[in-house]
Amino acid sequence: MFDARKMGKQIAHLRISRSYTQEQLAEKLKVSPQAVSKWENGKAVPEVPMLCELSRLFNCTVDRILDPSSCVLRDMDFDYEFLVNPRIPVADYSGPEWPKSISCASLFTALKLFFGLEQRRDAMGRQINDDEEYILQSAIANICFGYSYGPDSWIHDSFLIYGLDYEIHAKTDYTEGEFIALACRQIEHGFPVVIIPKEYTDTIFAVGFSRHGQILKGLGFLDGDDLKNAKIYFDQLNQYAGWYKTDCDMMIIKPSDETMPLAKACANALLRGITLLSNTEHCGADKMQGYGLVIYRNWCELLREENQRDAGQIECVFPHAFIHYENKLRTKQFFELCVNTIPDIDKELMALAIAQYNDICSSAADIATIAHQRDSFPKDALKEKRNRIIEMLRRSCEQEELALCYLQKAAG
Repeated sequence: MFDARKMGKQIAHLRISRSYTQEQLAEKLKVSPQAVSKWENGKAVPEVPMLCELSRLFNCTVDRILDPSSCVLRDMDFDYEFLVNPRIPVADYSGPEWPKSISCASLFTALKLFFGLEQRRDAMGRQINDDEEYILQSAIANICFGYSYGPDSWIHDSFLIYGLDYEIHAKTDYTEGEFIALACRQIEHGFPVVIIPKEYTDTIFAVGFSRHGQILKGLGFLDGDDLKNAKIYFDQLNQYAGWYKTDCDMMIIKPSDETMPLAKACANALLRGITLLSNTEHCGADKMQGYGLVIYRNWCELLREENQRDAGQIECVFPHAFIHYENKLRTKQFFELCVNTIPDIDKELMALAIAQYNDICSSAADIATIAHQRDSFPKDALKEKRNRIIEMLRRSCEQEELALCYLQKAAG
């Protein structure tokens, strides 16, 4: 049944989401501000030609103006909340909460779960929510292969395995109202938006909004925050007020014209990973910045320098020891996934490489334990602890070189 009052609220919402005042909308439509006010209060309705003009101006269908039943409306100040639920229910997280420090990989996990693409189900028919996709995406996006390294741009393979693609919209290309409207339109069409900050703060995976888009509702991911990155609960959304005032970009998720087979994406990531892990050239001002075998050498040099100046604590293990542990663990787990995903891979050579990474991960865990206790060691024990770390790193470097030889042969 047609409801003039609800239609009026919808016109008000569409007007405000595009940052028009009643006077500005009236001017564009060549009517009086009083006419717009009567529409929004449900005291009058626009004629058919005017409805067509409104739909053109708001970039929506006439039906959306006439029947806004898809929106959950509230009675106060034309404010309402709009939420998009996952297409298939998601089970509670069942993986370990640490280590899970890579926000990008967690975001892709959320993306897959949101679109109902996880084939594994629990007894209640909900999508399984564990670390498998996180492991996969940390490798496809290259991040688990480095220390202070990440791709300059988002890798299309990460989206194409889901049949999705993306666009990046810079805030500087829009007015504030236009930027808010862009997010609202995307969410109203059933697609999340990702707000990518330029500074160290939450990356927002937004699936809803209120206050006409001034508040986004969704999940927040943050590099280094393992607990936050483990929480993918679509029924426990965070609120982000004033998000549009921050220095950020917006990622628009959209369907892709193609899909990349998972085997091909894993093969691509394996080849990129071997190249990155084999690197022996230093990059960046920080010796612990970069990727590959060079990190072992640089790290040992830093520890020796600490011994030479008799430093009062082990300085260069935090946070690098924890990053080192997670990277080696996720890299090993990715190679285990490759065994079951890439049809023509040499499984025996992969098993030999994985065995080396098992030992590397064990040493990495020991180094992380020392890093955790770094402030509690007596000064006369510090040189011994550093020398122990140096020996573990030297041995791990040899093992990784051997593992990389196996991997190169296995990948063909």
